Amino acid sequence: MKDFRSDNTLPGAPEILDAVVRANAGSMTSYGGDDITARVRRQCCEIFETDVEVFPILSGIASNALSVAALTAPWGAVFCHANAHIEREELGAVTFWSNGAKLVPIDGADGKLDPAAVAEALASMRKSDVAVPACLSITNATEAGTVYSVAELQALGELARSANLRVQMDGARFANAVAATGAEPAEMSWRAGVDALAFGATKNGAMSADLIVLFRRELAEELSIRIHRGGHRPSKMRFFSAQLEAYLTDGLWLRHARHANLMAARLVERIAPHVEIVRRVDANIVFVRFAPSLADALQEDGFQFAAWPILGDDVYRLVTGWATTEADVDEFAAKIVGGGAP
Repeated sequence: MKDFRSDNTLPGAPEILDAVVRANAGSMTSYGGDDITARVRRQCCEIFETDVEVFPILSGIASNALSVAALTAPWGAVFCHANAHIEREELGAVTFWSNGAKLVPIDGADGKLDPAAVAEALASMRKSDVAVPACLSITNATEAGTVYSVAELQALGELARSANLRVQMDGARFANAVAATGAEPAEMSWRAGVDALAFGATKNGAMSADLIVLFRRELAEELSIRIHRGGHRPSKMRFFSAQLEAYLTDGLWLRHARHANLMAARLVERIAPHVEIVRRVDANIVFVRFAPSLADALQEDGFQFAAWPILGDDVYRLVTGWATTEADVDEFAAKIVGGGAP
């Protein structure tokens, strides 16, 4: 497989496909009242070591937008990184589903929010009538491929609590962040102040299912209404939940993430002597600088990867995933080392 464009391009894992087939047997209560969805909730209570509510969702965009909307009034300000997915890639979904909340993008090195910069943006916002500070959205792993440590998350969480902000986490690659740090999921979420987690599965082996994990359970009824009203409560939820149950069973989600991270590390090890690695690699995303002739040669040979002009016209993003093999990585590296490079 020569596709390094995104972990979204990879197939569904066999364990997850098998679970969907099993869920197809017989009739089952609709709209989330099924036994599979109930088991997913119990799994999450165990994984996160606390009582949670869960909401299977079709996509990460919906997970982000609806979870932020549950934490934010229409007149609220949502602070996020300038390159966060909710800011750059989701066509204003947070503003739409919250009925008007304003995103406040904040620059930060390595794709991370710095507490001092957040505090400065917060103080500036409070001097105006543009919006009322309401929510902090943290992406982990970040769009830059970096991962927040537990200490960094705790610092942001403490700032949010002191400022009376609720905290949402875009965890499209939460599994990769947990695998990279070795920390407990609870430490990376509610113990650091996170109120709602958009827990990704699609990028890590699911067919098309993500999950909102709500730690602030008193908001469950409101979030349920928002999800239903927004058309994101599927009648046959068992097929979403079946994917998620398999994903969370026997640590499949972490095994997949560890493998993806290891493949990124293997890629860096093999190509770093020959091309520039633009950013630190913590998880499964690698940013590289290729000469145009090398990029053309790789693409002509069938390798696929994404241009990343935000970092420069000659910068590209390479993403590994649960289905990336050592042979895939080595073939790509060999092309660079043995013939692709000018």
